[in-house]
Amino acid sequence: MSHEIRTPMNAIIGIADLLAKTPLDPEQDKYVQIFRRAGDNLLNLINDILDLSKVEASQLELERTGFSLNDHLEKVTEMVAGRAREKGLALVCEIAPNVPADLVGDPTRLRQVLLNLLGNAIKFTESGEVSLRVTPDADSSVPTALRFTIADTGIGIPGEKLGQVFEPFTQADSSTTRRFGGSGLGLTISKRLVELMGGRIWVESEVGKGSVFAFAVPFEISAAVNRPTVAPIGTGPEPALPALHILLVEDSPDNRTITMAYLEDTPYRVDIAETGAIACEKFIAGHYDLVLMDRQMPIMDGLTATRTIRAWEQANDRPPTPIIALTASALKGDREMCLAAGCTAFLTKPIKQEVLLQAIKERSIVAPRSSKESSRKDTILVRANPKFADLIPVFLQNCRQNVIAMLDALDRGDFETVEILGHGMRGAGGSYGFQPITDIGTALEQAAESADTDASRKWMGELSRYLDRVEIISD
Repeated sequence: MSHEIRTPMNAIIGIADLLAKTPLDPEQDKYVQIFRRAGDNLLNLINDILDLSKVEASQLELERTGFSLNDHLEKVTEMVAGRAREKGLALVCEIAPNVPADLVGDPTRLRQVLLNLLGNAIKFTESGEVSLRVTPDADSSVPTALRFTIADTGIGIPGEKLGQVFEPFTQADSSTTRRFGGSGLGLTISKRLVELMGGRIWVESEVGKGSVFAFAVPFEISAAVNRPTVAPIGTGPEPALPALHILLVEDSPDNRTITMAYLEDTPYRVDIAETGAIACEKFIAGHYDLVLMDRQMPIMDGLTATRTIRAWEQANDRPPTPIIALTASALKGDREMCLAAGCTAFLTKPIKQEVLLQAIKERSIVAPRSSKESSRKDTILVRANPKFADLIPVFLQNCRQNVIAMLDALDRGDFETVEILGHGMRGAGGSYGFQPITDIGTALEQAAESADTDASRKWMGELSRYLDRVEIISD
């Protein structure tokens, strides 16, 4: 059902966003904005129902990644600041000085809970203030547990209704559904997520005087606090986008139209394949820098096509081409299935234009050369150590797979995996006769130790280009 609902939603939201960027008269613009808001509201409802069903079916798993609490809360308050400003409300965010800045946990689910609670507070407050305060949780046995308190000066909740607000499809007063809207799922999902994170949530309220929702969640303190501060790279002008040759694999005509429109003002050259089988034929016959792969298609699905492409690359000693999975499925294991099949990244429909463009931009650094004049002068000849001659092809293929694994780890903020794989290549490269792999592995290990995303991507690109050019010669 997730796939069947999200597929048309991709078309609805995509076309609304594209339409909003065309010249419109004031009346048309007003209608398009209503169209976009309604689409976003419907998508939020779909996501809520899907999240609730995943929690109840034990399908939802938490991430464990490092993040900056200050940066996270800044983004959360930015997302709700517009609505607070429209209503003339003061929006306050305070973090106690003894709260650690760098944490390990699931920032996505923390943001979801905070947005639900802050959104409700703003929705049910006509004047005054909405505040978010973070302090250590004095009542917890875990020293690093934090308490998040969201207070408002809104309509409040009757005492006899407080016990019901976390029940699904329930609002304290049936008239609020008419007056304020909403599905009555936000608090239910928030409670389930907080409990999944090992915490607890509660509410205090008085009619006419406002409400206070609070939750406490245990976190780990990130080791990133001990890492040296890395100066940002690339403070100069944004580099021009490379003229990539992209293969778009998509069976839906509507989704093809939207994706092509998203890429219209870029230097990318795009070919289309309507099925996985056609995609494999085109990929083998052509030279592509990146593939956008729909998952569910007739004749041959996207995962089978990806596995076929990876097998062909391996058989022909080709470096792995970035493959970004585009899927309307959003259930537990979908992402893992795509990555296990050989996909480099995973985007869930409906996909916003800026998200797609960013994903392509981030992966284009490791795209292999597509030019037919991948000439002999660019080839790096390495004389194989006879003792390891049989093992070298497997070693090089493992290095290519490491590029994919490190890119995926970097997307999750998992610098530990990048550090481990870099360390492994640092130790093995020179032993097999590939000193540049040792040097790049050392650089990757150091970049990961410093949590330096830009440097990590740079060295992954260097490694991919080296693997693309290296050729083994034997006595």
